[in-house]
Amino acid sequence: MSYSLEVQDLFDRNHFQKAEVIAGHGGILNTIKWVHILETKEIGTLIKGNELILTTGIQLISEETLFKFVEQLITKEAAALCIEFGEHLQSVPNNVIELANQHNLPIIVFNEIVPFIEITQEIHSMLINQQYEMIKRLENYSQEINKLTLRITHYEHILMKLYKYLNVNVVFIINGQQPLFIPNEKHHVYKNLRDQYEQSGEGNHFAKCEVNILEESYGEVCIFTKERTINEFELLILDRTVTALSQYLLRSLYIEEKQNIHSRLLLESWLNGTIEDSVITNFLQEEGFHNLLNCSYFVLIDQIKNTKKEYDLNYYKLYSRNIFENKGFVLFLLEEKQKLIYVIADIYGHDIKHRIIDCIEKIRNFRKNNNYINLSVTTAVGQIVNDYKLVNQSCDTAHDTLLIRNNALQLSYFYDDLYIHQLVLQLQKNKAIMDLAKKYLKPLYEYDAKNNGQLIVTLQVYLQCNCLKKETAEKLFIVRQTLYHRLAKIESLIGSDYTLPPKRLAVEIMLLATQYNFQFTD
Repeated sequence: MSYSLEVQDLFDRNHFQKAEVIAGHGGILNTIKWVHILETKEIGTLIKGNELILTTGIQLISEETLFKFVEQLITKEAAALCIEFGEHLQSVPNNVIELANQHNLPIIVFNEIVPFIEITQEIHSMLINQQYEMIKRLENYSQEINKLTLRITHYEHILMKLYKYLNVNVVFIINGQQPLFIPNEKHHVYKNLRDQYEQSGEGNHFAKCEVNILEESYGEVCIFTKERTINEFELLILDRTVTALSQYLLRSLYIEEKQNIHSRLLLESWLNGTIEDSVITNFLQEEGFHNLLNCSYFVLIDQIKNTKKEYDLNYYKLYSRNIFENKGFVLFLLEEKQKLIYVIADIYGHDIKHRIIDCIEKIRNFRKNNNYINLSVTTAVGQIVNDYKLVNQSCDTAHDTLLIRNNALQLSYFYDDLYIHQLVLQLQKNKAIMDLAKKYLKPLYEYDAKNNGQLIVTLQVYLQCNCLKKETAEKLFIVRQTLYHRLAKIESLIGSDYTLPPKRLAVEIMLLATQYNFQFTD
């Protein structure tokens, strides 16, 4: 049912029985949204579009004035112009008729006096009743489809309801997947109408509505038909359907995330490197991810710090999954105590770091703007590997990155960017090396602790400046005399041979190894 009033419908009303269309026959299907009586030369902001204009022409006696008046109506996209012939106007000039024909603006004339007030009241009543009926029917439909979402087991039932209710073809496209047609026909018609819609930005036979889940695009629902024009009511039905579909999908994805449909034991074994390659291969193939056998992989860890508040992380995990999938990744998720571990495959194969950072930043903003504002999360990305069989290596390096970033959040998310910090971490894992470093530098650390000194910092900067005293003093913002005093103290504590080439390199490494505390961080 069409809840709109068209120009052609006017001729069923009593006051239009003797009216005559003298121009703009091509606009006879124009939609009327309101009626306005105008007895002025300048329209300005008096109308907004789709109005039926009534006039006696009292201000439009000259041909030039009438022509400009009609031009303004065309610019404002009025539905039609009704002129009462009588004392002021007895005919419409040919150039005005030609203008109206050119722009499909119907000009309707009354050859006798008609009560404009009654016409206005009658049409306004019709429009108001139509709107009321449309809202009533729309509300009933909303209740029906919301009840439907509680009974069904697949979203296809919602799309089928839309198809049967409007009798139009329906297409559902999930981002990155093939379109689902209901019914499964007229694919070429869909392609042609969509192309026209995207080229012109308008489509009388095609409409679409985006499906959003947790403020992110998940896909879109399109309707199309060549048999008729898609009207306002059908657009509203599409919108209500998409709202119900979004809610159903969110609920389904939430339950799926909560049930953790990917085998926990399999993922744990995959991350630990204790599973046979054939098992992972079969898993990816059984899940339908054949194209994942030749992708790059990486492990990303979100470490959630202790918090007094209990958080439901299912929506957070769902949002994270949606963000990564929209950027061309496929994600497998394992939840451990205070950690979310993502095994992520890259489908696109280009600009991977930039896309990962985009995802991390979007998820961070989601935490800030939603119920996770007080959730403290440290993110770390392991080594990007070119084979799914090497995921355990990425997992190990992701944990190393997490140890490093827990003590230095300003550092990069990526293990591959940390260089010297990787070396320091490996040194700290070696007890013998750390004992040697601590023993050698112990006098300096003890002196600084007792005297609030700066010997360790001074030694670091001095070595970085290739033992040039002038540059060292400038970097430390001290006078040279102070520097000489500190260097003398350092020599008295650890000896003067620390600047010799073999020993100097070892001292610099020991300083780095003791500067950070990456090990044993929970």
